[in-house]
Amino acid sequence: MFGSMTLGQSYTSKEYKKIESELHMKLFDLQRACEEHKISVLVTITGVDGAGRGEVVNMLSSWLDAKKMRNHTFWNPSEEDKSRPESWRYWMSLPKHGEVGVFSGGWYSEPLRKASTGEMTEEELYTTLNKRVELERTLADSGCVIIKLWLHISEEEHALRREQRKKNKMSYHFTPYDEKSDANYTEFIDTVSKAIPMSDREFAPWCIIDAYDKKFRDIAVARTLIDNIEHAINKKLTSASPAMKPATENTDGCVSILDRVDLSQDISKNEYKKQLVALQNEVFKLTFEAYTKGISTTLIFEGWDAGGKGGTIRRLASGIDARITRIIPISSPTDEELAHHYLWRFWRHVPKSGYVTIYDRSWYGRVLVERVENYAKPEDWKRAYSEINDFEEQLVDNKNILIKFWLHISSEEQLTRFKNREETPWKNYKITEDDWRNREKTPLYKVAADEMFMRTNTINAPWVIIPAESKIYARIEVLKVYRDALQKALGKEKSDHDAVPELISLKEMNKANKNKAAKVAKKDKKDKKDKAEKTDKKDKAEKAETAEKTDKK
Repeated sequence: MFGSMTLGQSYTSKEYKKIESELHMKLFDLQRACEEHKISVLVTITGVDGAGRGEVVNMLSSWLDAKKMRNHTFWNPSEEDKSRPESWRYWMSLPKHGEVGVFSGGWYSEPLRKASTGEMTEEELYTTLNKRVELERTLADSGCVIIKLWLHISEEEHALRREQRKKNKMSYHFTPYDEKSDANYTEFIDTVSKAIPMSDREFAPWCIIDAYDKKFRDIAVARTLIDNIEHAINKKLTSASPAMKPATENTDGCVSILDRVDLSQDISKNEYKKQLVALQNEVFKLTFEAYTKGISTTLIFEGWDAGGKGGTIRRLASGIDARITRIIPISSPTDEELAHHYLWRFWRHVPKSGYVTIYDRSWYGRVLVERVENYAKPEDWKRAYSEINDFEEQLVDNKNILIKFWLHISSEEQLTRFKNREETPWKNYKITEDDWRNREKTPLYKVAADEMFMRTNTINAPWVIIPAESKIYARIEVLKVYRDALQKALGKEKSDHDAVPELISLKEMNKANKNKAAKVAKKDKKDKKDKAEKTDKKDKAEKAETAEKTDKK
């Protein structure tokens, strides 16, 4: 693909000075416009060694407002990076809305170099590139402008510059595969020629820059940024969507998955106390063994308000060493969190190898509360299912036990607990006007929860619905489920614990809905018939009464 390029283009100093002044100011103004419209810009700068990646980064740093610019170079991953999924360090470096992030090398340099030196197979390269593209798609869908620059020079020019760089070797070759790929130009370019078309997308395009002449290279980079940012701003201005209408899901005749859960399950207090201590001791030993083997855990708790999440989490956390445990309560996002992609605040808390993170509420707020309350546009929450599945897949692939609990209670039990909170002084803080308002929208939340279960209940990241009408029963079940998951991850024998209620399949749910709809239709038909008969009887009685009065007269 590089053979057809015309390399060696250049500008005279006079030409460069004339163009540079204009582009410099334009780029600076566009950066301010990005801040005004809350648009983040991510620029990836990679290419052939010696093409001037560092010089381009320095040029952008001098042309742009440094207060709203973030530079990152991803060399050898740190121990902190290695203890989490690979994408973690990239997510932690993403620019906020209104900022420009410049990634030197980005998430492409390492796989390209490894593949060109035989340290990564072609299949592994394609798998890695697909993951990079999906990450870019996720960011672009949230409004991030992604610009990928490949700085290119010919083999002859590369050889000349390589000899110059050898004189200052300490400034180059940060890893063994850097040196190998640098010494094998042909193999490296062959790999790049396959990879660029694979990862070139409309939402994250590659732009190949002729880097033979420094002045021509810098002008080409500036123009590329200007074109892409201007396009993004114009697109945002012309596609401003009208105000969202309140959610009006049709819930008539529908049977929710949650309506099929047996809430009568309970346990005696004596048995609860006995099992609680035993299970906490088991979990304590198993989590410490998982810690020594680098197996981390992510547990999330969702469910109705007053469903017992807080109390269950406390009993669960009491069975884990506090030094390796973090409990993350999720509420309304902060200004900093709102300035990033919605998943960013959850990537921040991804546990290190061996550690345990417990979420009280989670990223599923995107498809629950944000959907029902119209905080997210339909296209945003509908897209979130695949983004969440991808996020969870990365956690599981990194030796992370992931379990998603839904603590379920009936509407009647929720009302009882709400009133109890209002009447108990030390529980008053737990009940708010939002709780009562959310309760009125229970049918809408059920529809949202059903779709959430259907689209995100995966083999490696399952949903577990816990009957929580009895708080003590729910606590024991959660501990049992987690204990069994730890045993499985550690390769131990499975326990004889009975499986918790499984999610009802979509087919079963549709069948139940049809049955319920048929019953509703049958009842409506009977009601109409009864009403007609009653009306007819009444009419006949009135006619008879009228006739009798006429005869008397």
